Amino acid sequence: MKKSHCQVEFFGLDFGVRECEVCTKCNSEYLDDEVMAEVEKEVKEKKLFALDRKITVTKSGNSLVVRIPPEIVKFSKLHYQDILRLVPITEKRIEIEVLS
Repeated sequence: MKKSHCQVEFFGLDFGVRECEVCTKCNSEYLDDEVMAEVEKEVKEKKLFALDRKITVTKSGNSLVVRIPPEIVKFSKLHYQDILRLVPITEKRIEIEVLS
C-alpha cells in the first residue's frame, strides 16, 4: 500500500480529493477511518445518507415500470413529465439522466 490522494464521489456528487491508500498490486483505493468519517458527515449534512433503494420492476401494458421513491425525486428535483434519458451501460447497469 502507498499513500496517495483520490477523488471521492457519492451518488454522483463530488466530495473532493482526499488522502487515501492505494494497493500497489490492484490499484484499489482505501480511505482511512478519519477520512471516511469526514465524508460520512458531509453525506449526512446533505441528507444523502441511505438514499439508495431496492425497488421492484412492475408492468404496465407492454412496458416495464420503475417507480422512483419520493426521497430520490426530491433530491433529484424531478417533476411530473420531466424528460429523462435512459442509457444501458452494461447488462446489469442502467443510467438515468434528467434532461429537463
